[in-house]
Amino acid sequence: MVKKIKKTQIFRHIIQLIMFVLSPGLFILAFSELKSIYTMIIKGNFKFITAFPSLIEFTTVIIVTIFLGRFFCGWFCAFGSYNDFIYLISKKVFKINFKVNEEVDKVLKYVKYVVLLLLVIVVWTMGSKVLDTTSPWDAFAQITNFPQVLFDYTIGVALLLLITIGALFVERFFCRYLCPLGAVFNILSKIGILKIKKPTDKCGKCRLCTNNCSMGLSLYKAQSVCGGDCINCFKCIEACPRSNTKINVLGENVNPQLASSVAIAAMVGLYAANNLGAATLKNSGLATVSNTTTTTDSSSRTASTEDTSTKTATTSNTYKDGTYTGSGSGFHGGTTQMSVTIKNNKITKVETVSNGDTPDFYARAESTIISQIISTQSTTVDTVSGATYSSEGIISATQEALSKAKA
Repeated sequence: MVKKIKKTQIFRHIIQLIMFVLSPGLFILAFSELKSIYTMIIKGNFKFITAFPSLIEFTTVIIVTIFLGRFFCGWFCAFGSYNDFIYLISKKVFKINFKVNEEVDKVLKYVKYVVLLLLVIVVWTMGSKVLDTTSPWDAFAQITNFPQVLFDYTIGVALLLLITIGALFVERFFCRYLCPLGAVFNILSKIGILKIKKPTDKCGKCRLCTNNCSMGLSLYKAQSVCGGDCINCFKCIEACPRSNTKINVLGENVNPQLASSVAIAAMVGLYAANNLGAATLKNSGLATVSNTTTTTDSSSRTASTEDTSTKTATTSNTYKDGTYTGSGSGFHGGTTQMSVTIKNNKITKVETVSNGDTPDFYARAESTIISQIISTQSTTVDTVSGATYSSEGIISATQEALSKAKA
């Protein structure tokens, strides 16, 4: 029997590979931005228009997730792709054929909500630094600098190893049981317009849809699936020998390649539109922080405040008016140069002169760290999850600049 070519899966794996290479830390950026939203809300200073430029990734992903389901998880997330890759090796190379009991699987899927709750309470609300060196996400996102990551994230690397072992036995191990971002998406994606329909009265007894489901859903029992744990990988559709499993959008059946192409176009289009909107807000003065990617020889990016004397606490140091520059060590030991402007003993402007970091990570750290330094009038600020080295480079460079400004 000739084996059926699974065109959608080939297409999906190509997209996964592209995203793995181009934006391996997109998942941690999105989650970090969710944390920023929560933190601003509980502090009572959340203003969407002002904050929007530093929330581009999360805004893009969440809109697509709400309307079209968890395409981000199934097609774009590098950590999900990593889990897929490990499981593929286990099946093809090690011939592992482990199946989790259906009832046990259902119970374990609630663990990710516990993980999310603990993060919100312990880390986001109470301000614990426990994840600064223990996050497997952060370790993975910066794994290209493995010697340094192993030193700085020893526990994080150990947890990543445990997740990798889990992924050898259970497909999408982390996504099923541990992913806090997946817990958020699970809830929000249930109101989407895209469904997978599968009339059970037309089914046989093969259960190929269930056996091929990346997330272990009991599809043989379901008439339709909308969001939730479904990551829109569409493996169930291509596995069905009766072509009984269909993608349905607003009551109409849709080709899986078309549905995935629309989702990809929506993700890329929204990301571009959000960047354009962020630039417009910044240029109009409505937003003070830009999340535009910075390159090693890029022109300076600026975050400024108006009337900082009434909006921020007075620094305990005495500074001379003027503009000062400083250097710090960022990701891969690259040099980060920052320029700091002082007026009336206040930090009124902090901008990047140059940096040698990975653009996506640096841009995320830049927008958040600069905003915090100006608003608190201090360099004692939290680093950005997933961009720790970039954050530290900005902070240390700013500290050096401020040391030159002391009267």
